[in-house]
Amino acid sequence: MSFAASRRGRGRAALVVVAAVGVVGLVLPLMLAGCGGRAPTASRAQPTAPPDAKTVLVDGSSTVAPITQAVAAEFQRVRPDVKVSVGVSGTSGGFRRFLARETDINDASRAIKSSEIQKAQEAGLEYVELLVALDGVTVAVSRDTRIFKDGRPCLTVGELELLWSREAEGFITNWRQLGSRFADAPITLSGAAETSGTFDFFTAAVNEEEGDTRADYFGTEEDQLLAEQTSQNPFALTYFGFAFFVNNQDRVQAVAVDPRRELIDTPQDVVDEINRRRAENGKAPLKVAGGPCRGILPTLDTIGSFLYEPLSRPLYLYVNAQSAEREAVDAFVDFYLRDDVFADEDFMLDVGYVPVSEELVEATRTCWEERVPGTAFDGQFAGLTLSEIADRYLAHCSL
Repeated sequence: MSFAASRRGRGRAALVVVAAVGVVGLVLPLMLAGCGGRAPTASRAQPTAPPDAKTVLVDGSSTVAPITQAVAAEFQRVRPDVKVSVGVSGTSGGFRRFLARETDINDASRAIKSSEIQKAQEAGLEYVELLVALDGVTVAVSRDTRIFKDGRPCLTVGELELLWSREAEGFITNWRQLGSRFADAPITLSGAAETSGTFDFFTAAVNEEEGDTRADYFGTEEDQLLAEQTSQNPFALTYFGFAFFVNNQDRVQAVAVDPRRELIDTPQDVVDEINRRRAENGKAPLKVAGGPCRGILPTLDTIGSFLYEPLSRPLYLYVNAQSAEREAVDAFVDFYLRDDVFADEDFMLDVGYVPVSEELVEATRTCWEERVPGTAFDGQFAGLTLSEIADRYLAHCSL
């Protein structure tokens, strides 16, 4: 059973309903349990642990966690003497611990930020960047959704920006405000928490600014919870990594994304008000272009080719270079990068991820074997094409 599937049946929290008067609903505390829920406690598995320490401490992305969980389970079958702990603090939360030398490895659903690069330099911390998979941030609605009057879930990037940017808060509260093909019903939104790399990537890709989002939505690192709650509300919309969509297709369906940064038939009074707010924030206006919504669904092929734009992305491991000197950490990462693990299409597809190309497999292994320090991306984690990502990473790994 996949990690995503194993998380089903946990405690639930109410989604936030966006109503005309503001935020309605109660957000109940999340009860995180088990490996991959609660962040692992810093212990002898820190980078300063003795060379013979038989522990590996991993934290970070909820998106990457299912891969690392699956690899850890396989690794511990052949190395029962080594304990691998995998937690989910989100990419940003994980980097905070990683940069404080509390963990050996950070799972990351985006490349390391400029501010994090600077903190690593100030702390004298070296790390190895490993590109391990591709993913597509999936916009999802209930299988019984009634948001789209024609029954075809599709949004342009412009409509996503209208819906999710900070200017929408307290104003875009009814689906009909997006256009005539939407229901006259209150909007319910959920998605990644601010500690999440998925949050950083989604806001940068859709709203063109990292962290630019409306605040009146329910955010969490519990992606399984997002799928479960969205499935129960025909007017709810959420977003999370592709693996959680794959493991919840009985609950939710993907929204096709049209890459046009334009609106289709949003009412003029809505356009005027949103653009007034955007102008106050120094943003360019959103424009109505008309025409049908021609969206691309996230699939293995559209993510693998980056045709699913702008929401396709790479996934990473960041390994503390000092930790890499320990046999247990070295052995775990070596196992992760084996032909029958991260380079094996069946293994990756089984946990819901798109494997990288052969040349990126080779580059990742070279970066690890040569312990190439630093990052290929200089703090940029959104807006790159697949060829740009490959070129930068191959050059970084000296290939």
